[in-house]
Order: sequence, then structure tokens, then C-alpha cells
Amino acid sequence: MADPRLPLAELHLHMYGTIRAEDYLERLGAREVDWRFYEAMFERAYGERPPLRGILERHRAGDPDAAHAFRRLFVFGDADAGNFERFQAKFNLLINGSEMMNAVSGKHADPVPALADEIDFFITRMLADQRRQGIRYAEQRMMFGPPFTAEMTRRLSVSILERYARAARDGLTARLAFSLPRRDPWPDFELVRELALGPHGEHVTGIDFCYVEEGFPPKGKAEFFAAVHEWNDRHPARALAILYHVGESFSDKSLESAVRWVHEAAELGAHRLGHAIALGVDPEVYGAHERSESVEERLDQIGYDLAHAEALRARGVRVDANALGRERELLRHRLPDERVTHRYDGARLAEVCARQEFAMARVRAAGAVVEVCPTSNLRIGGIADPLHHPVHRFLEHSVPFVVASDDPGIFDTTVRDELDWVAREAGLEPGAVEDLVERAWNSRSEVVSGRESVSGHQARDRLV
Repeated sequence: MADPRLPLAELHLHMYGTIRAEDYLERLGAREVDWRFYEAMFERAYGERPPLRGILERHRAGDPDAAHAFRRLFVFGDADAGNFERFQAKFNLLINGSEMMNAVSGKHADPVPALADEIDFFITRMLADQRRQGIRYAEQRMMFGPPFTAEMTRRLSVSILERYARAARDGLTARLAFSLPRRDPWPDFELVRELALGPHGEHVTGIDFCYVEEGFPPKGKAEFFAAVHEWNDRHPARALAILYHVGESFSDKSLESAVRWVHEAAELGAHRLGHAIALGVDPEVYGAHERSESVEERLDQIGYDLAHAEALRARGVRVDANALGRERELLRHRLPDERVTHRYDGARLAEVCARQEFAMARVRAAGAVVEVCPTSNLRIGGIADPLHHPVHRFLEHSVPFVVASDDPGIFDTTVRDELDWVAREAGLEPGAVEDLVERAWNSRSEVVSGRESVSGHQARDRLV
């Protein structure tokens, strides 16, 4: 088990995902909320209406069991596991009851004061929770997006950074990574750079890409990643880590393309890769099946196979350059969004495994670090058997990784729980948990971005 005396670094947290059920219920109080958005999305994912309204009525009437019922509805547990849609349906409970919805609806002419008060309430609870866990360094990710203007986002961000500055005086170093929209991150990046150079810029340490990844291939971020690295070269004291969710959800593409996306994200310059399930999950978990991808995606995969043909063949992957060339010519006459069907049997799944080994070696060479969030991976990724979890193969192939909790409030977990899970399921030797803790300290955004070169031991001692 994780030594409770070890000061922890928690590197993958979504701010609203850290909210605990009891804190959210307290914040709701007697507020009247239009729950139709949450109810509709829940019913679409689960096939039934959630009993939220009745639970809230019971709670307000003083029923002591209502809080437990609310917690069961709030937490995304083992029984909910299956896919990202079901997770999002649970997460929507947080969104729908938040002041965020008032901003979307235009209920307030200026939603910033109410939302800033809400965020400060949750940050206060979050920081207290982290201190109880023995966390001394934590990176939170926050997405604003529409309908927030740049000025609204600036005001909210400044209030968060000021709160983090106060937390530092109490012995907890909090850092902020801005989650940018995959479709167009440039306007938000301008504001992030401004804040990074501002009075509390030391707390702005990364940019994140999360939420739905389907439809947004890493190749589309090549120019943006280059701009971030250029910024880091010009402002080393305010360098920003690129945190990129990839290979977490890949229902829209072949297994080969899902592996390729992780490899490409690493070589484009992402410092840490969120989840990267596709890189290490045992392909046998999928069994014999069919899946499809767009013509454009298949063409990208053909180009990848031809570019890495020799290295793939060395791993045992069949790469027939002539056949791929003919297929490419045929596909070029089809529309990019037409679908190409792939059929998987035992032999093809074995080749996917070999492709993963090639990509893992390239990710390792690129210096990218994978963020492993076991509970999140098992429940969102639909991995029923812990033996199929990617961490086993990451260990086998020496892929750099850190252990984190992702959304500890929604999943009802802690980073210590996640560390203990990895140690137990991977059969690690005594003392290995301390090594995992040290990995996290050495993989902080300040370190991987080049902002700080101090070693993990020194940084941990200084921050504690």
C-alpha cells in the first residue's frame, strides 16, 4: 500500500471532476434547477430517466438516506462502466446544476461573479481534500469554452490563480492547465500566454486537450504544437507542457489507427499523453469483430505503414507495399468521409499487438509520459478484466508513465487508491509505490516542459 507519509504529486485532474458528491449536494442546497438537459442525456445513455428530482425532494425533506441515494447517482461506478457516453451522462449532473448552465442560458447579464463564487467554493473543498490525502502538488485542468468571452475567461482564471497563490502559503502547490477546444485552440492560447506572463503566471503550467477525441486527429495539431514549443523556447521561465488526451476513446477508427494516433501525438511533441489505452491494452479484449473508419483515416494509416514498413516488419507486421499502393490509388477516388470496414481475427489482433510494441518504443524514444488513470480506464474504456489494463504492458516495455486519478470525485477514488491498484494488480515489489510517486514528481509540467530542471527529490523537499 502507498505509504501515507509520502507527499504525493497528482498530475491528471479535471477541476470539476474532483468535486465530491456531498460537497455538490451541499452547494445545490434549495436551488431550483431545470434538470431537463441532464435527464435527457442520461436517458439516452442509460435507457431510463434518473431519479434525481425525487432524491432531492427527499433530501430537502430531511430524509437521511437521500444523501446516500444521491451519491450512488452521482458516482460513475463499476456498474456504470462501458463507454464515454455513459460517463458524460453522469458528469452532466455536475454541469447542469452548475452556474455554467446559467452562463449558457444567458440567465445573468454577467455570470462571472456567481460562477467565481461557485468555483472558489469547490476549490476550497478540493484543496482541503487534497491536503487530507497527503497531496502536496496538484495540476488541475479547466475548460471554459463557449459562451465565455475572452474577458470572462480572464476574470475567472485570475480568481483561480489568486486562490492557488493563497494555497501555496498553506503548503500545497496548485497548478492550472487550460483545456483548449480541439477544433480551434488558437484564440484560447493567446489568453493562456497572457496569463502565463501575468502576476500569477507561475501557476499556469500547461495546456490540455480533452473531451471527445474522435474526429480530431493529432496531425491537425502539428502547427499548434510547434507554436507551443516555440513559445517555450522564447519564454523558458513560463514554458507550458502539452497534455494531450489520446487513445482513450476510439470507436470511430481501426485499432491500427488508434495506436498510430498515440504515436503521432508523442512525436509531434506532446509532453504527457492522457490515458493512451490504445497503446497498451491487450487487443484480445476486443475478440473477433468488425469496425470501420473513414477513407481519410485509412489513407493516413497506409501512409504510416509505408513510412515505417521496415521497422514494422521487424516486429512481425506484414506490410505489403504493392498491395497498399494499389489500395491507396483506389481510395483516392472515394470521398474522404466514406467508411472502410475492417475485420479482426486472431492473426490480425496479434499484429495489432506487434504494432503497439513498435509504437511504445517510439513513444519512449520521444520522451512522452503516459498518464495512467486505472479506475477511469477500467470504467470509461470498458476494460472488464484488470489483466487487460495497459499498465501491464507499459511496465513490460518500459513506457514512462505516471499514476493519477482523473476525476476522483466522480469515480469516488483517490490517487493513493490508484497507486495501490497498480501495485497490487501488477504485482510490484515492496518499495515500488515510492518509485511511482517519484515518477510523478519528476513528470510535473514544470519539469517536462523544461521550465524547471530540479530533480524530483529536491523539488519534493522544497515544495513540502
